Amino acid sequence: MAPTEAGAVVARYAQKMLADFDDLHSELTTLTAQVEDRLVVAAAHSVIIDLLAPAVRMFINERPFVELSLREVDNSEVIRQIEAGDCDIGVFASVGEPQCAAAEMELLGSEPLVAVLPREHRLAHRSSVRFGELATEGLIATHTTVMIFEAHGAEARDLRHVVRTGEVALGMVRAGLGATVVPQRMATQAADSEMLVRPLDESWAVRRINVATTTRMLGAPTVAAFLGCLIRQVPQTSAE
Repeated sequence: MAPTEAGAVVARYAQKMLADFDDLHSELTTLTAQVEDRLVVAAAHSVIIDLLAPAVRMFINERPFVELSLREVDNSEVIRQIEAGDCDIGVFASVGEPQCAAAEMELLGSEPLVAVLPREHRLAHRSSVRFGELATEGLIATHTTVMIFEAHGAEARDLRHVVRTGEVALGMVRAGLGATVVPQRMATQAADSEMLVRPLDESWAVRRINVATTTRMLGAPTVAAFLGCLIRQVPQTSAE
């Protein structure tokens, strides 16, 4: 038997279609493997040391075949990268409900903000302080807390010093250069005889730790595995 001329044409195109389908399957398989085997995480400095670093170590131990890349950026930059799709997972801190157009966002935990004062501070004798009276004494702020302080009544003249991190701010308090406001756990870990920690008597003074996932990675097994590692690192006392 021999195909007709028309049959030969159909056979030629059928073979081409089958070859194209094989190429399509091969390329999609490669792309899927790349997505599932690579994870980009953007995180703020303040959450890397206590939360992210142990979670990354745990994740790498459990899934050594995944190429994980961690980027340290400011809280606002984490949100920007998530919204732009420049990272797969973002972990950041906020005071109040964050505004982030992510596919999925969860609250990992929360803790109060506290005032940290030099021992000779005018409010040192108080068992707790209000933010307004603390601000009038001259505050040490960080790049992140400047916006928070200003949103709750502090003026530019109230911010005596603006530094990069909470750890630097605490060092300046220790040197007697002013007071600051930081998360409770950071203050507790750094507390010594030169500093006093006082509750901040404000309903808004709560620091949230948030995790957000981009749309394209929603439901990916690597994301679920990384979130599991994160949750295991969150102190039970801060989880809500």
